[in-house]
Amino acid sequence: MSFFKKIDKVFAGSEEFNLMDRTEVDIQIEENIKTVGIHKFAESKYGDLYLRVNELGGFLILETIIVSATNLKSKKGSRLTFIRENEMFKLESDEHKIESDFSKTVKKSVTKIDYNISLEEVENFKEKKYDEVRFEINGKEIVFSVVTS
Repeated sequence: MSFFKKIDKVFAGSEEFNLMDRTEVDIQIEENIKTVGIHKFAESKYGDLYLRVNELGGFLILETIIVSATNLKSKKGSRLTFIRENEMFKLESDEHKIESDFSKTVKKSVTKIDYNISLEEVENFKEKKYDEVRFEINGKEIVFSVVTS
């Protein structure tokens, strides 16, 4: 184990979110998520953010999946903020109750959260025009860097 990974583990104990050890299992998780048409949009040292635009009952939604080492739980919902230079685009979660599903097999938490969006807002996701995404839950924040596949 490298020196920096040891330092990260020490500091991770004092943070609200756990650092995510990346393994070959993460590649398999990503491939499984891709099979349902959801692609990785952003990543951080705490987890990966997958998203897609979908229609459900005549309404457009932004479906998100966060794969992390932290079990996320809230009764107050969450917020996603997409950021590029001086431009910000904020979304509030559709549901207030959020709870991760933890997989003992892969030792990761999978959190599915939907956000209502309009037809005009769909244009924001046709191409990856943002640099980072901030996920806020219970007053805490994870900052993701947008991947440029």
